Amino acid sequence: MLKLAVFDLDGTLKAERDPYIYLHRRLGTLEAAEAFTAQGLSGEIPYEEWLRLDTGLWTGQPRALLVQHLRQNPYLPGARETVTGLKARGVTVAIISSGLLLHAEMVAEELGIGPVLANEMGFDGVGEEARVNGHVRAHVPYGDKQTVLTRLQEEMGVTPAETLAAGDTRSDLGLFRRAAVAVAVQPDHPDVACAAHIVLADGDLRPLLGRLHQVAPSLWSA
Repeated sequence: MLKLAVFDLDGTLKAERDPYIYLHRRLGTLEAAEAFTAQGLSGEIPYEEWLRLDTGLWTGQPRALLVQHLRQNPYLPGARETVTGLKARGVTVAIISSGLLLHAEMVAEELGIGPVLANEMGFDGVGEEARVNGHVRAHVPYGDKQTVLTRLQEEMGVTPAETLAAGDTRSDLGLFRRAAVAVAVQPDHPDVACAAHIVLADGDLRPLLGRLHQVAPSLWSA
């Protein structure tokens, strides 16, 4: 039976595909971030250094302001119902995202998801007084989600044959390789759609549970 469902966050559960670009647009730092984006994507800059440079543009910004912007990023249709339906069938739902842990923990609290793995920003102060301090910890490097999921499966005693993975970009293909059922949610590239067993092209998650019963009846009981 299916035991673990792992979701990417941005573009898979939430509407905005890139949380960093989303926040840069909101905070007026997009042009500055573009100065090193190509080097980060190519690997010329090590991932954690890219993350530090990128989020460092928000140094001094209130944590509460980032939370406010992230809350305004809507869920995809059916996100809440899908998570609830999986949990009702005894499936553990997790998030593995190269986005922000701040965002992933917010979604986890709202939807009852856990465990959650994403990239961490540092803050000085607590509560409403907390502000971005420019420090980072890269728990989920861009393009290496497979290693993160492998470690999680080992910790949980779950096999790839008992795992579902959902994502939207080529950075999620590593998740697909460690799952019996791969779900492409509004895929941004043909490679993502081709690698998936289920494709939800319009980003509506509501058909997922029914489609899962159709494509993997041995794993799923509707």
